[in-house]
Amino acid sequence: MAKKIVVIGGGIAGLSAAQAAATTDKDASVLLICGEKKLPYYRPRICEVFSGLDVEKLNVHSEQWFIDNKIELIFQMVQEIDPETKQLRFVGVEEQLTYDKLIIATGAVGNRPEAEGTATDNVLALRFLADINRVRRYPGPVVVIGGGLLGLEAAWHLSCEGRQVVIIERGERLLMRQLDEEASRFFLHIVENAGIRVALNGSLEAIRNGQVILSDSRGFPAAVTIFAAGIKPQIALAQAAGLQCNRAIVVDAMMATSADDIYACGDCAEFNGFVPGLWTVSMAQGTVAGKNAVGGEESYTPEEPPYMMNAMGTRIWSGGNITLEESVTRSFPADGKFYKLFFNDKGQLSGAILIGEIGKSIALKKAIANRMNRTEALELI
Repeated sequence: MAKKIVVIGGGIAGLSAAQAAATTDKDASVLLICGEKKLPYYRPRICEVFSGLDVEKLNVHSEQWFIDNKIELIFQMVQEIDPETKQLRFVGVEEQLTYDKLIIATGAVGNRPEAEGTATDNVLALRFLADINRVRRYPGPVVVIGGGLLGLEAAWHLSCEGRQVVIIERGERLLMRQLDEEASRFFLHIVENAGIRVALNGSLEAIRNGQVILSDSRGFPAAVTIFAAGIKPQIALAQAAGLQCNRAIVVDAMMATSADDIYACGDCAEFNGFVPGLWTVSMAQGTVAGKNAVGGEESYTPEEPPYMMNAMGTRIWSGGNITLEESVTRSFPADGKFYKLFFNDKGQLSGAILIGEIGKSIALKKAIANRMNRTEALELI
């Protein structure tokens, strides 16, 4: 008898799980529940809508693709999971849906720290397509709290729409996870030259009277305040169903949860104590969960993917270990280009940062994996 695989969540983890299940077992009945009531879309690219991207181009696949791949789409919100009866209940729908195997890929919402004035409609964590229209309801200056990848991309595309934008970073520099101190200084000049103001060492005190107020009394006008300060996994369904959860739903290497026949993957899953919150990780975990739900024995092996960003009129690529002391920098400020290679104590390439021109990123990724020697590595930049 054909297995019935139900996937909750229309993000990239859920889509990857549904695709893997349908591809691995052609006879399986695969259902993908999309709570946003939209086709799965490229969530990391939603900020590009501010600078003119057609929303339809965000869709990962067309509706016909799902028909061709025998994946049934259900545009509903799940209210409850019953692991004992293997049934789901939807919000506002009486009939229940049964499953043989369930994959939870409910993702996460943007983290919104608690402070005075953060509970209003014009204060949000930019995460979903619906948030774009919400931002546009409030014309005027924007404050973005968070100087990571998402915050910088949001700030850039909002500025392209004609907004005045300020970025507030609680640390002492931008992209602290992706760039070292020297590269961050170089990049800061690029951001400021793009017309975007940056406030470093900024801790939010309150949002009041149309201003974002920091603990050191600095204030910035804000018609809209956007938080880009990490994620909060969506685990309420799993918790109510009795699944083991810490910060997220605890899974093993096969993406199996503490409940029989239930898997979890993506931003709502915690493996070995980590919730990476990365698109590539969600894809990989979803694929493992989907294959195992139809009888496979796949294991998820964590990888540290390189970071890439296309914003502020430049491009950034960062990979490997960029904390090593031994390094070589080649900087061309007039051209907006910066290259830096990091070497271990054996003189082997272990990490790299590229700003402005990232055409050598693929070659550098391979060189890092192969521990290329210093002389050969320097020829790449």
